[in-house]
Amino acid sequence: MRQILKISILSIFFLTVYFFLFSSGIIKYLALGSSYYFGDYQIFVNALNCYNQGLSPYNGPKELNCSGFNYGHVVLFFTIFRDFITGPNYLLIPFTFIFLFTTLTVNLINPKNNFQYFICALALLNPATLLLIERMNLDILLYLILIFISFNRIYFINWLLVIYSFLFKFFPFIFGMIIFVEKNDRKIMSFFGIFLFIFLTSLIFILFFKDEYSLMFEDSKGWKMGLHYLFSIKSIPKVFKEAFTIHYGFSLLFFYVFFIYFIYKNCKSNYQELEDSYNFEKKLFLLSSNSLIFFYLVSSNAFYKEVFLILTIPYLLNNLSIKKFRYILNILCIKLLFNFIYTLDLNFETFYHLENVRIYKTHFLIITFLKGLIDYLLIIYLGTITMKLNINLFESLKKKLI
Repeated sequence: MRQILKISILSIFFLTVYFFLFSSGIIKYLALGSSYYFGDYQIFVNALNCYNQGLSPYNGPKELNCSGFNYGHVVLFFTIFRDFITGPNYLLIPFTFIFLFTTLTVNLINPKNNFQYFICALALLNPATLLLIERMNLDILLYLILIFISFNRIYFINWLLVIYSFLFKFFPFIFGMIIFVEKNDRKIMSFFGIFLFIFLTSLIFILFFKDEYSLMFEDSKGWKMGLHYLFSIKSIPKVFKEAFTIHYGFSLLFFYVFFIYFIYKNCKSNYQELEDSYNFEKKLFLLSSNSLIFFYLVSSNAFYKEVFLILTIPYLLNNLSIKKFRYILNILCIKLLFNFIYTLDLNFETFYHLENVRIYKTHFLIITFLKGLIDYLLIIYLGTITMKLNINLFESLKKKLI
C-alpha cells in the first residue's frame, strides 16, 4: 500500500510539473519544439484524416496535408477509433500517453534513496524527454510497447507487438529478441517457428502494402538530421568537418573502428551477475540497450530517442555492486545534466550565413562536441555490457542445439 501511495504521489508531482511547463510555455525553452504543441502527433492525425477520406498520406494532396507521412502503413491500418482520434477530443490520446509514460517510468525507477530520486527527476524532466512529450512523437508508443513486452507473459501478444513495432518504424526488429528470453525452457524448434511466424507475417503485410512502404522509404531518404538535436555517432565527425574541415568519412570510420575495438577488448570481463536468468529488468535492459546502440550507430536521430536510456536504469540500479555499472550510471547522470546546458545553448543563435553558406558559431560547435563526446562514452560503455549479455544469450542458444 505504501509503495502504491509513493508511486502515485511521485506521478502526480511530475504530471503537475508537466502541466506547469506546458501552461507557462517554459517547455518551449527546455524542449525547443515547434510553434505548437504535439506537432508530430498532429502529423499522425492529419494522416488518419487523409486515410479516412481514401487519400494517401504519403503522396496525396499537399494542400490537405496528405503527403510526407514517414511511419509504416500498419499504424494507420490497425488504428481503432479513427473517428475519435481525428475528432474534437483528439488531445485525449496524447494526455493518456503522458499519463502512462509518467506513471510507468516512476514505477520502473521506483526510487528508494536521494540519489535514485535525483535520477528519476533527471529522467522525467530532461530536455530530451520533454521534447518527446512536447512533440508527442510516436516513439513514446514504442517506449510503452517495450515495457509491456518485457513484462507480459502472454507470449503471442508479444509476438504481435513485435510485428506491429517493426512494421511501424523498422528499427524495432530488435524487439524480436524477446522470443529468446521470455521463456527459459523454450526449445530450439519453437524459436524457429516463432521467428518464421514473425518474419512471414511482416513480409506478407509489406508485400500487400508495398506501394505505401515504397513511398515511405522514398520520403525517408530526403529526411536528414543536421547538428541540432542530434543523437548519433555521426555527431563528432560532423563537428570536426565544420570546425576543422576534417574529412567526414575518415573521421566517422575512426569512431566506428574505435567503438568496435573498445567493446571487443572490454566485453570479455566475467560478470557472474550477468549469468542469471532473465527477470523483467534484465529483459528491458537487453531490448532497450540493443535498440539504442543500433540506431546510435546506424542513423542520425533526433535526441528525443535518448528517452530509451531510461529503460536501462532499473537494471543498472540493481547491479551497482559492479564497478562498470556504476561508471555507466554516473556517465548517464552527467549526460542528462549536460542536456540542460546543450538546450540552453540552442536558445541562442547557433549559425549565420555567409555567401549562402551556413557557418556554425563556435559556442555551438563546442557544446555539440561535448554532448557528442558524452554520448559516445555512454554508448560505448553501455555496449560492453550489452555485448556481454548478447554473447551469453548466444552461448545459451548454442547449448540447446547440442
